[in-house]
Amino acid sequence: MTATRDNAATGGSHNNNSSRPSSENISFRLRKDQLDQLRKEVNEKRISLNTLANQIVDFYVNYTANASKADLIPVSNQALVSLLEGYDEEEIKSKARQIVKNVGKDIPLQLRGKYDFEALVDIFDSWLIVTGFPHRHDKDVVNNRHIFILHHNMGRKYSVYAAEGFRTCFEPLVTKEVEYSITDNAISITVEGEA
Repeated sequence: MTATRDNAATGGSHNNNSSRPSSENISFRLRKDQLDQLRKEVNEKRISLNTLANQIVDFYVNYTANASKADLIPVSNQALVSLLEGYDEEEIKSKARQIVKNVGKDIPLQLRGKYDFEALVDIFDSWLIVTGFPHRHDKDVVNNRHIFILHHNMGRKYSVYAAEGFRTCFEPLVTKEVEYSITDNAISITVEGEA
């Protein structure tokens, strides 16, 4: 394995963009079948192998590495839909609030080492990537306002459960009331933190 530092990391003046994190070059040996699979994926996604490698590392560092410590486990969409079937919307909202009350602060502390608005936004972004749900995240940096729109294809009861959970999670840390709207298969949620 070899590694070299970017000028920004060594104090050089090559890059004047101070908001860009420093980076290093590194080489890895991978199994040919795995590398072939990665090359196939980058061609399908029309991204570079470097971009995919950075996404994989980011996903691991920001989610997978600490997910088990935060008691997060992968569960199939159908299992969640089936579990929600026996409840009406008010019961689902109550269950979502209770779950967030029990673990709402623990998850950010385990995944990011802190419980604040920025950590929740970052975790929510990571979660959206993990789920594979088609989504959009619009940011108003001046007002620290974030609008998340996701399409889940899991039915109205999941929309109720997820939206109420997100609202309850963000509520103690926002400067304006959390807004959300739902459909049978989509959620839009707006949160605003300290500017």
